[in-house]
Amino acid sequence: MELIFLLLWAMLRSGEATGHGNGKCPAPHYIEFAEIIIDRVMLGSKGRYKCEDGYKRTIGESNLIVCINDTGLIRWTTKTSVCTRVSMATSQQSERKPQSSAPENPVTIVPSDTAGYCGIPSPVEHATPTMTHYAVGQELHYKCLRGYDARPPTSDISTCKEESGKIFWTRLSLLCTNDSKSGEEMTQPIPITDTSEPSHVPPVMLHVCTATSELSHVPSVMLPVTVAVSTVFPIIFILLGWIIVPKLWRRRSFTEEVKTEKTKSILITAARVEMESEVEAHRLKSNM
Repeated sequence: MELIFLLLWAMLRSGEATGHGNGKCPAPHYIEFAEIIIDRVMLGSKGRYKCEDGYKRTIGESNLIVCINDTGLIRWTTKTSVCTRVSMATSQQSERKPQSSAPENPVTIVPSDTAGYCGIPSPVEHATPTMTHYAVGQELHYKCLRGYDARPPTSDISTCKEESGKIFWTRLSLLCTNDSKSGEEMTQPIPITDTSEPSHVPPVMLHVCTATSELSHVPSVMLPVTVAVSTVFPIIFILLGWIIVPKLWRRRSFTEEVKTEKTKSILITAARVEMESEVEAHRLKSNM
């Protein structure tokens, strides 16, 4: 009886630690200019190996991996070989296929030392693992890319929850921006296809990081320039006025003094000439 109780208790603890995996989480939030980091992959989460360029999935070989509980050991189902090299003609045909235009979020699974969670999937030659399905209880850590984290908060966590039969991701308050897009354009859903169809793999790759910057205006640069213009120019005008106005005033005063001296000199000369004329006239009159 005690052994049965211990087994039940262990199963409950395992379910609390790793999530029960029932139901299917919807597409996680898409945040432009942000990356997603997963440190604890929940039990029941799924992923697929995507072949590199020049390789294709081996016929009859599934590329699906699942985080399972293998008699108390939480691990990914292993794959030894998934991809094989394709011929030149097949490679050229695959290059002509149109690329998916669905939005991408860089998803990175980091090593976790915590027992009871799946870590990084085992490496497979010529293939890259991608996350395609998240179990209830999964946490996704969002973080703005460097250069797009000007507005706080720059990181947040979204959790897949199930309440009243409804499965949803908790709301994010994160906003990564380059000041060229509105808040409504920042959040869009990521389409995640059914994991039962290997041919439809959502384009959410590990260690992928893409961003397009459209710098239409930079208000943070214009503000200091405006402040500098409105502050420095009046000071320059005041200094120039303080230097130039006294000089102009002294020059005007000097000009007026010169004019006055010239006028005095002319008057004195005219008086002398008139006096000499009177003396000469008086002398002539005396001689007569």
